[in-house]
Amino acid sequence: MKTKITTVLFVAALAAGTASAQAVSGAGRDAFLKQQAVAEMQRVSAQVDVLATNQEELSDRIRRTEAMKSEIESLRAEVAALKGTIAELRREMQGVRGEIVQDLSKKIASMQPPAQKQTSGSASKPRPTGPCYEYTVQQGDTLSLIAKAFGSTVQKIKDMNGMKSDALRIGQKINVPKE
Repeated sequence: MKTKITTVLFVAALAAGTASAQAVSGAGRDAFLKQQAVAEMQRVSAQVDVLATNQEELSDRIRRTEAMKSEIESLRAEVAALKGTIAELRREMQGVRGEIVQDLSKKIASMQPPAQKQTSGSASKPRPTGPCYEYTVQQGDTLSLIAKAFGSTVQKIKDMNGMKSDALRIGQKINVPKE
């Protein structure tokens, strides 16, 4: 739009300049004015070329931006789907944890207290104080899971067994306080 206005103004100025130049002076003046008009026309033409190039560049940027926009929307949909999958996996994991705790609780409930079992005592193992269960550590057991299954605490189990860390070994026998 701006280019058209500039071109129209230039043509009008050229016509007015040419008419007044003919009235005022002779052939030398006319040649000079024509030369100026040609130079002005070339300058305006160069500006039009620059504007056309700028317009093409802007059009390209708009196309790239629109392509990015659709890609972003696609990525947003993918992120939403992944969040849903993560939430589903978390629910499944909680269910599996519940099953583990239930299984561990059943194992514990079927165990006999150490007072009823005949075991060979070791001098280095502390004697439990108070009623307790003897539990054999299974693969995947942690003090936290065992404490939860027996309704006790990690600290009480550690105190009862003289443990300084939470480390357990498969097959290790530990005393768990009856709660």
